Amino acid sequence: MKILASIALYILIFAQLVIGQQSKTFKNAKFSFYENILTVSTGKVQRQWKWTGHGFLTISYKNLTTGKEWAVVSPDHTADWDLPKKIGKESVAELLSVNCIESDDENFTSSHLLVTAHIRYDSELEVQYLIRVYPDAPGIRTALSVRALPSFSPDGVPAEMSTYNYYGSRQPVKIARCEYIPVDFSQPNQRRYWGIYNDPGNRVNTKDMVQEKVIKGWPLFQDEQITWANGLSIESKGEGLILVKESNKTVNKYGYQTGAFYCTPKGVEVTGWGLKPNEITSEFRRTWATWSILFSGNENEMELALKQFDRIRYPIHIKRDMHILIDTWGSDFQNGDYNKIFGRENSSFPVVSNEIISASGLGIDIVRIDDGWQDGSTLSEGSWHPNTKVGYAPHWEKIKALSSKYGVRIGLWAAVRFITEDELLTNQKELNVATWKFDFDKLNDWDSFHSRMKEIRDFMIKSNYSTQVSWCPEYDDQRYGWYSEAREYGPMYFQNIQNNLPHHIVYVPYITLRHHWMMSRFYNMNDLQCHWQNPSRTNPAFSDAYMHSQSYAAMSAFMGAPSCFMLTQLLKPEEKEELKKIIGIYKDHRKEIFGSFVFPIGDEPDNASWSGFQMYHPDKKFGYLMVFRELHNGESSKKIKLRFLKNCDLTIINLEHPDNAVEKHIGQDGLINLSIPQPADYLFIRYEMALTRKISFR
Repeated sequence: MKILASIALYILIFAQLVIGQQSKTFKNAKFSFYENILTVSTGKVQRQWKWTGHGFLTISYKNLTTGKEWAVVSPDHTADWDLPKKIGKESVAELLSVNCIESDDENFTSSHLLVTAHIRYDSELEVQYLIRVYPDAPGIRTALSVRALPSFSPDGVPAEMSTYNYYGSRQPVKIARCEYIPVDFSQPNQRRYWGIYNDPGNRVNTKDMVQEKVIKGWPLFQDEQITWANGLSIESKGEGLILVKESNKTVNKYGYQTGAFYCTPKGVEVTGWGLKPNEITSEFRRTWATWSILFSGNENEMELALKQFDRIRYPIHIKRDMHILIDTWGSDFQNGDYNKIFGRENSSFPVVSNEIISASGLGIDIVRIDDGWQDGSTLSEGSWHPNTKVGYAPHWEKIKALSSKYGVRIGLWAAVRFITEDELLTNQKELNVATWKFDFDKLNDWDSFHSRMKEIRDFMIKSNYSTQVSWCPEYDDQRYGWYSEAREYGPMYFQNIQNNLPHHIVYVPYITLRHHWMMSRFYNMNDLQCHWQNPSRTNPAFSDAYMHSQSYAAMSAFMGAPSCFMLTQLLKPEEKEELKKIIGIYKDHRKEIFGSFVFPIGDEPDNASWSGFQMYHPDKKFGYLMVFRELHNGESSKKIKLRFLKNCDLTIINLEHPDNAVEKHIGQDGLINLSIPQPADYLFIRYEMALTRKISFR
């Protein structure tokens, strides 16, 4: 028997040696597994794991540009992941296989190397460790996929975060870990946590959309637990490590088993599989993924690295995603009648047909028909076909004819829990829907979230990637979060911004500007449908919108994916001319704007500030500024600190007056002096590094 056992051990060791002798390269991305060391590199960062017999443990994470090594302390674990009571430091694991392929995940992310390590535990669990290595990315994406063997029991595994009593203190009980890097917190450092709120519709007034907290104390002697954040940036001596949970966590909604960030004396941990123990089945199920990103520099470089990785994970599809749309719902205030609410009425054929004509004249790309087009109530089943009672032809014939004649594409709203895949596909085939807005979702467990994602993925594939989904996070239901895989299928819809009723979401220009300004810190704005309203029709009892121009309102959305939540047919003739002009100027430059990274500049909007946005790309010698002098600001000129630019000469082109370009020197402080003679006005600027101007302007 001893001889047989020795032979079996020899075979296992030999098999693992064979497994390890492999490597693969795709562009600048590299993978190798040799002598139990798994190494991946994007060309900008390199991470290494050691096979310990208990799992894979990070032993190195290096910024290849600066040489900064982050995994420097003696590890406190034997694998980067665990499952309390089932997978721990002493758990015996068998490495079944390691492989690496090129993938783009069915065209839903950028091309990359996908490393899959298949592991079996003595607790009757199998784990696939999944590593995405994107060429030239500043970071790595990791995730687990887990399944149970027949005799697995989830008994005793903590299903959710809890606490225990320790000398009169409530201390956290950790749930399943999905990421670990042995960072040294005994050295000078600060931890920057941020998160984005759920329920933006009920935050339209003066509530924040983003929470940020910087903790500066060091060294760490106890665990630092943060449960509300989407991301963490560990910053030390001009270098940084960012961790982002790709989940449906929001600041005010914990999400589904999204866990926490823990900075500990032995490193940084991320917990929360998004998969409770009793949901582990005989089929592999994916857990929440984690992004680990390295950067060098200050907050500018931190935000840029985050957005660069986000853009690689969720790439731009110019033909699919770049557009201006109007949504038919938001125009409630009609000719001074404050008590009359319009909504579903705006989705009738006569209104929509007029809106297609109006939108075409303004240069708007899409008219999205909101609730009311279907032959049934908002939350009905079996009714998601055009309602002939409000003027539609049975198979969209009249809308298709108008769409073709006026060059305006059509979008549709739907209650996502009630429309079937067949109904989606039928309407897609008949109307060639440019964008869907999905509302009234509820995602309360693993099955509901992943079933929704699979349903929409299948729909996108069957429709030949011809459409996008705009996910609505409105209301306080648990939905998608801001970094989750929902964004593979389209942008996040932001907020209902109306002009009369209900009063709590009435358009106030400085508040809308403020929300966009705050979001642009930690989010790629090309993936956010940013709204504006008709200021002249907004109820003056609840807003000072009437004191702002149509172009000011539109400009406050042009840093994102612009979406006017109103009927443009209600604009006055002179307002249409004004809006048509600024839309035309914007469209001349939007491809470059859309492909840049957006950063907030100036002061936080408060109705008395100079504020705005900078569109910047590190590979380009030009960028854009959208700068606002707010209504109650008394300064006709202001010095604004720019991002990334200092000790350089710029050509400044006011895109509304392009013949009056001026040269400005930007000093070491990065400040530029700008003038806006009147309050409630703005500047739309293209800046170019001196001597590089080659493009003609309107």
